[in-house]
Amino acid sequence: MIDAIWIDNLIKVLDYEDRLYNQLYTIAESKTEMIINGDIENLQTAVGKEQKLTGDLNKLKDAREKIVGQIAIKNGKNPDKVVVRDIIEKLSENQANRLSDVSGKLKKTIDRLKVKNDLNQKLLQNALEYIDFSLNLLTEPSLQVPQYGPKGYEQGKKNRVVLDIKS
Repeated sequence: MIDAIWIDNLIKVLDYEDRLYNQLYTIAESKTEMIINGDIENLQTAVGKEQKLTGDLNKLKDAREKIVGQIAIKNGKNPDKVVVRDIIEKLSENQANRLSDVSGKLKKTIDRLKVKNDLNQKLLQNALEYIDFSLNLLTEPSLQVPQYGPKGYEQGKKNRVVLDIKS
């Protein structure tokens, strides 16, 4: 049987991870609007907040791995091969339900965040493609009807539309 204290600690860590991932989701939602509106200043602030939360999540991941490792060792299992699902199978019904609920909730939150981050990535990619397209329009030579000199060669130089950038 697995010590209840280890299970309680694991549940607390998973629950705290879920709260932090929900905070990341809230930031990701606001980033969508910032990307659409081109609000670079607030986008940079949001990325800074994300980085802090990611650091906190890495600490929680380490704590979770230590707890799972201790549970695995107590049960004669390889800590690197044990996952929460394996632990749930060894618990009483009450503990199994609690652990299953919190891990399921965490998985749903992470899946939701992944979808939102994928959307933000696509929006950023579209914005970068638009910027690249706009710059190309500004720097391409203007279309002119060629003028030929008396010997049949093109005369004059190509003019730039807006920016005179040497290629």
